[in-house]
Amino acid sequence: MEMLPEKLEELIHELAVLPYDDMHAASASVQPWELTNYVVWGIVALVVIVTLFVIVANREKKQIVLAGGDVGSLAPANRLVGMLESGVEFIRNMAIDVIGQKDGPKYVPLLGTFFFLILTSNMLGLIPGGKAIGGAMGGATALALISWLAFVWVGFTKNGFMGYMKSLIPSGVREMPLAARIGLGGFIFLLEFLSTFIIRPLTLSVRLFANLYAGHIILGVFSTFVVIFTQKIGVGGLAVGSVSLLFLVIMYAFELFVAFIQAYVFTILTAVYIQSSVHASEH
Repeated sequence: MEMLPEKLEELIHELAVLPYDDMHAASASVQPWELTNYVVWGIVALVVIVTLFVIVANREKKQIVLAGGDVGSLAPANRLVGMLESGVEFIRNMAIDVIGQKDGPKYVPLLGTFFFLILTSNMLGLIPGGKAIGGAMGGATALALISWLAFVWVGFTKNGFMGYMKSLIPSGVREMPLAARIGLGGFIFLLEFLSTFIIRPLTLSVRLFANLYAGHIILGVFSTFVVIFTQKIGVGGLAVGSVSLLFLVIMYAFELFVAFIQAYVFTILTAVYIQSSVHASEH
């Protein structure tokens, strides 16, 4: 067990934001434009997902040409095509259910980009040595800021500046006597303003980062236990190492589930925030 503190220190260092070409740097990278390990793995995730969709789109175009434009007579889709089509259909149904039949389809490209990019990045982060872009606070914050800019922009363009600001006060309160409008309305406006412009992007980023970082720490700790105890000679060390290995496998399976859930939660919360901006005038 004397190796444990050293191994944990190595684990924390491994999860730090480091220059991509110097993984043994003594401290985390603080240069604003420096290419880091998390940015490189984020680019890898982007390339993977774009490549998959380009391959599938080109295949479908060829199939449609071969079928003479008759979409109904297309050959059954292979597993990759079926998986991506199901994913897009899943996002489209989510957008329609949350935002509405009329406006929902307009936001499928944005929501689909969030879902597939975060999911792919999370999966790559489970590869030993890999990194999920949401596993760094900077990466999670960047994703949350894009989501925030999107739903605030929708709110202002759909309702105008004054209309969007006015929607932060419920219509029932706006119809109250002047004193109640100033007192209660002002209090609710302050809460809604803080929620919309500060708390929503903050919780989006912290939720994504905390869940991914905690998961990677747990996997790292069990991996450390396996390494330490399997090196010990004796039945006790072998038993503890075997139990640690079993928990490591279970936690890997659980983290696969978390990878999907975190992509889903980030995407559906963005859809909910867009819905509140689209229908702000109805509040």
